[in-house]
Amino acid sequence: MHVVVTNLSTLAVPFSSDQGKGFATLLNPGVPHTLDSADVTVANVGDNPDFVEELKDSVSGLLESLGKLLTFWKDHASTSGEDAGPEVHVSLENRGINGLRVLLGSNVNELTVQPGTTHELTSVGYIEIRELGV
Repeated sequence: MHVVVTNLSTLAVPFSSDQGKGFATLLNPGVPHTLDSADVTVANVGDNPDFVEELKDSVSGLLESLGKLLTFWKDHASTSGEDAGPEVHVSLENRGINGLRVLLGSNVNELTVQPGTTHELTSVGYIEIRELGV
C-alpha cells in the first residue's frame, strides 16, 4: 500500500496494521503520514473492533501499544452522537498503482479511492483501507 494519510481532526488518531512487520502509531492533526509498504494491504484509522480481535491472536506486544493508543484516543476524542463514538476525519492520498477499498466504520458505507486521487473521509469509530488487486 502506498498512501499518505493526514488527520484533519483536532486530536491525534490511531493508525495501524498487523501486516508486514505491523505498526501502530498516532496520526497527529495536520501532519501527513506516508505508508509505503508492499507488505501492507489492509490498514485502519481509528478503532476497528474486528482488527483488534485479529491482532489479539497474532501480536501481543503490538496489541498492548495499540490498546493504549485507542484508549487515549477514545478518552480524549469528541463524540458525534450520544452513543456513536469518536469521529475519524482524514485525508487519504492513494500513491499506489491499485485502487483502495475504503470502509467507513462498517461494511455498509464504502468507496473506492483510485490511484493518483485524494479523498477527504469522515466516519464514526474507524476507517479501514484495503488495497485492491493484491
